[in-house]
Formats: sequence, structure tokens, C-alpha cells
Amino acid sequence: MLKNSRLLLSIGAAILACALAACGGGGGSSGGGGASSSASSSTATRLSLTIHYKRLDGDYTGWGAHLWNDASGTPAVAADVATVWTSPRPFDGVTDGWATLSVPLANLDANLHFLIHKGDAKSPVTDMVVNPSVFGKDVYVVQDTLSLAATPGAGDAAFARLGHQADALDLSAVAPGATASALPAGWSRNAQIMEIFVRSYKDSDGDGIGDLKGLTSQLDYLKSLGVTGLWLMPIYRSGDHDHGYAVADYRSIDPDYGTMADFDTLVAEAHKRGIGIILDYVMNHASSQKPRFLDAVSSTANSRRDWFLWNASDPGWSAFNGASWHVSESGYYYGIFSTDMPDWNLTNAAVVDYHLDNLRFWLNHGVDGFRFDGAEYLIENGPNAYMNQPQTLSLLQRAKAVIDGYANRYMVCEAPDAPDDFGTACGHAFAFGHQDDIKTSAASGKAAAGLIAYLNAPDRAQLPLFLSNHDAFAGARPYPDLSGHGEGDYRAAAAIELLASDTPFTLYGEEVGMADNADSGDNAIRAPMSWTGDAATAGFTTGTPYRGLSVNAATHNVAAEQGVAGSLLETYRGLYAARSHNPVLQSGTLTPLSAAGQSYVAFLRQSGGKTAVVAINLSAAAQTVTLNTGLAAQTFTGAYPNVGGSHTADAGGKLSLDLPAEGAVVVTTP
Repeated sequence: MLKNSRLLLSIGAAILACALAACGGGGGSSGGGGASSSASSSTATRLSLTIHYKRLDGDYTGWGAHLWNDASGTPAVAADVATVWTSPRPFDGVTDGWATLSVPLANLDANLHFLIHKGDAKSPVTDMVVNPSVFGKDVYVVQDTLSLAATPGAGDAAFARLGHQADALDLSAVAPGATASALPAGWSRNAQIMEIFVRSYKDSDGDGIGDLKGLTSQLDYLKSLGVTGLWLMPIYRSGDHDHGYAVADYRSIDPDYGTMADFDTLVAEAHKRGIGIILDYVMNHASSQKPRFLDAVSSTANSRRDWFLWNASDPGWSAFNGASWHVSESGYYYGIFSTDMPDWNLTNAAVVDYHLDNLRFWLNHGVDGFRFDGAEYLIENGPNAYMNQPQTLSLLQRAKAVIDGYANRYMVCEAPDAPDDFGTACGHAFAFGHQDDIKTSAASGKAAAGLIAYLNAPDRAQLPLFLSNHDAFAGARPYPDLSGHGEGDYRAAAAIELLASDTPFTLYGEEVGMADNADSGDNAIRAPMSWTGDAATAGFTTGTPYRGLSVNAATHNVAAEQGVAGSLLETYRGLYAARSHNPVLQSGTLTPLSAAGQSYVAFLRQSGGKTAVVAINLSAAAQTVTLNTGLAAQTFTGAYPNVGGSHTADAGGKLSLDLPAEGAVVVTTP
């Protein structure tokens, strides 16, 4: 997940942008030069902005403001009044309960950035920016309300909400609604699922951000491709305003994406086309901007305090992302992913009930399942026991029971370190690690041992394959690694993924060979979808894309590949079609017919008296393979790439197949 985030605060008609990463973690932010901690007398006649700040405890000892200018553009605050992180500008005094600070300005029309903190404790938790010519020359900031006010009355009203911000959320219990499914029975057993980042898929209104209406407009394309399920990255109102994994309200749609009515329309239209909708569910952590957390951090006596994990001092735990405990004004809170994502206290029964109710809320809206994010980290038992704990597996089984209470639903968990255990608890868990085995096999021309082990695994059916997803830790998009032989490696890898997995997952754009964009980390993978070769928009929007396009958008896009024989898009379409027309390829028992190190991957799939033989050539040269089907003198019919034609095994059950270079052949019994 991304660790940097952005928050948009709406104050009347003003939209105030805040960057959480600008000076977090005790680091310094440049402030236009200078590091004076108080205003000099020479600034008395300058233009000024007055910051008013109010705390619940009324104690302002050690609190001050860190000030800085935009990285580019006209400075708002002159160099001699800027501060550095370790030397905040102290308040001038306290009036009517509000600590005040007059900030001399160089320009009323420029943006002034500020942060109120005491050491590393920030309150509010966000960095703020205000343009005095738009907002006014007084700004009222309340401890943790995440709102800025321009008048004393509005400031007092915000203070009255302190510690009670979650009162406005829907936290009610949710009873099961209609539990029937709109999809064919067992749809998920045979599903062909695509992961969609709504923000990057299709923009319907020209604001440069993908939305639900945009996704709905492309359902016919997805159906024609052969996709029968969509996993949506988080679409809830979030504190990061990008990837969505810092959830602020689990029962609302992020305004960037549209409305609940738009979502309901998406579900209904998807169901008309036989496509299921799977939501990303973030049970491990919330947003530091979630009203529940803002209430909890406001006071150690707050009634919502124990919805999160607290300690009076830093216990010193460290995990994959560094320090796990983060300082706040009222103690240290636990957040294994980042300071912006505090972990829920999932040993609190009320918290668990809240999450189970959230699942019912969305199931009642017709969703067809959930992907559980960060499933390994739900419950922690100490500094070296923070993942894959027995209580975590039990909790996920409770979630699965809720989901199973609705007919024909699906659950899959993200558990890179223990997919087998979580596949059992959740029903399914992604086959992490095997994406590399597939790509290594395709690129090297030799079947990797890990891939053959997967084909032989007794729990293979509950471990869906993928080539890439939205996270950089899982690898880049496949194109950079699999375009060595005129994209033959890519086609071979796609055939393995789609034909060796019961419910294969693909990342949006993978079907046309989208590459990363020029960004780094997760953002590189999450580029806008390449619909056309337009150099400015790739057909994603009529406006300006919010993020850079894929570096190969000009050549690898839907418009360029649609209907072109041999293109990646038509390869995916053909493989999906082979699965759809031959259910044995989706759910048949799998028996490997090849070994590690061989130049091909082959296996049988058998179900209901029908047998399919799958052979995938890893070599850059055509070859003939002879496979023991165990079916003497059996006649097989071509299912991929050419439908029809006859292939007959000999009296010993051996079948010879001519494989094109880095291509697949599938034949089935009649």
C-alpha cells in the first residue's frame, strides 16, 4: 500500500489541500529559509494571518506551529518567520480558551502551510494549507476535528464535536437482507476475475479521475473479453484520496467515485452480464482521519478509545515497515502499515461486530464477495507475534460464516507468507510467490520447480494464481519481464495463469500488455487504463489524467489490439473463451504431466467423465510433445487455439501434440 496520503478539507467554498507526508515522522520541511521561532518587531506592520488553536485539556505547554511555503510559487510567509520541525513557532498567548499565533505574511494570495505539533505529536494529525485571500485572515483549528473554521462561532461548533465525531457515522447493527444471488449457481467456482482500480480505469466526467459510472460504461468490453468477476480496490470514503486502503467510512462511497446510487447501478448492470462484484475489505486498519480514531486520540477517557491499540510509552516493536507504534498527543498507537493507518483493536468484541455488520451492509447491496486486505496482521500477540496468529484465523472464519450466510458468495484473502493456512480459513488465498514461478518459467524456457509444486499441491484449487496486482511488493506489471520473444513469453505466462488456476485473477490492463508508468513504487503499477494510443489521455479521460500514463500506452492499448489476431488482447480473449466453453478447464481435477526443467508445462484436467489435455510450450521454437493421457485410443477435439480437429491417443494412451513457439494447445474429449 501507499504510505503517503492526501486529505481534502472543505471549508465553506474553500477546498484546502493537506499532505500528510510533507513533514511527518519528526523530519524537517523547508520553510522558505530561516528558522526563527518568534516574530521580530520589524514584522509588526506586515500582512498577517492569525491561527487560533483549541485543545480539550486547555494545556498549550510545548505546543507550536511549524510553518512552510509551497515548494514552488510565491511564498506566503517570509524567510525570517519560517520554522523548522525541531523549533516550532510558539503561540503568542491564550484568549478565551484559544491559543493564538499571529503569522506575518509576505503575500495574502499565496498558500501558507502549517502544522500544529508538540515534538513528534501532531494535533490535528494532518498538515494544513490555507490561502488567506480566499479563506480569510483568521483560521480556527480544533485539536482533532479535521476541519478549519474562519469564524469564532464555527470554531466553537467544531470544538463541541471534539471526541464525538463518529456520532455522525452509521455504526448501527445490520441484519441480513435478501440472501439470494443474482448470478448463476457456483459462478465463483469458475470465475475469471479482473482487479480494477476504479480511480485508474475510466473517467466519465472529465475530471481526470476514474469513477463508477466510467467502470459501468466498460462492462460490455469486460463481458466480451470473458471476465466474469471484478475485484474493486477500496471504493469507500478514505483518508488517502488515492488508493483507498486508509478507510475513513466503511459504509459510504468516496465522492471521487460517485454515489451509492452509482454503485448500485454498477452492481445491477454487472449482474445482467453475469459479472460478479467483489469488494476489497480492509479489516486490519482504518484511516488516521476516520472519526472513530479522531475520537479515540482526543482523550484517554474517550468512550471509543479501546477501538484501537494504545500504550502510554513506545513498546519499541518493529515490523516490515519500520516502527509499529506511533506517537500521538494522548499516547502511542499501533499501526503496522503506517502512521496514517492505525490498527483496529480486533480483540474488542464491539469492533469485530462493527466489521461483520459492515460486511452485511455491502452484501445487502448485492455484492458477491470480498477480498480481505492484509489478512495476516489482524491480531497481534507481541513484538515477534504480530502476524498469522491463531486468533486471526478464527476471526476470518467468523467473517467467512457471515459471507457464507448469503448464497453463492466468494471470499479470498491476501496472506503472502501463509497462503495455505489462510486458504483454508478464508476459502481462498492468493498463491503468492507463484507469480514469479510463472514468469521465470516463461522467460527462461524451463518449467520452474515452484510451478510444478503448485500444480501438484492438494490445495491448489483454493489458491488462485495471478501475474501481478496493485502492490509493488508483488512485482511490476508483467510486460517488462515478459516481452523478450515478440511477447511470446507473455502469451505463455498468460496461458499458465489462466489454465492452471480455477479462479485466475488478472490486473486491469494486463490483457493488453500495459507497462508501468514513469513513477516508482505502487504508483507505477496503478497507471490509468490504456484504452487508446492518445499520447495525452490514452482514452482514459476527456480531461487531464490524475497520474502519468503507461509508458507503452501508444502501442499497447485496447483500440490497437482489438480484433488483431495474435495480439495479447485476443490471446486473453481466446483463453478465457476456452475456459468458458469447457468447464473442465475451470474446475476439473488437475494432474501434472511435466516436470521441473522441461521446456513445456502440461497437465490433465478431468471432471464429470470429461478430460482436457493442456500443453504450453515454453520454448521459443515449435516442438512436438508426447503426453501420457491414460486414455487408450481416445479421440480428442481441439479447444484452443483452434476449435475442432481430431487428435487420437495411441493404444497406450499417449497423445502427441504439435505446439507453436511459446504457445498453448488444449484438446478435450467429446
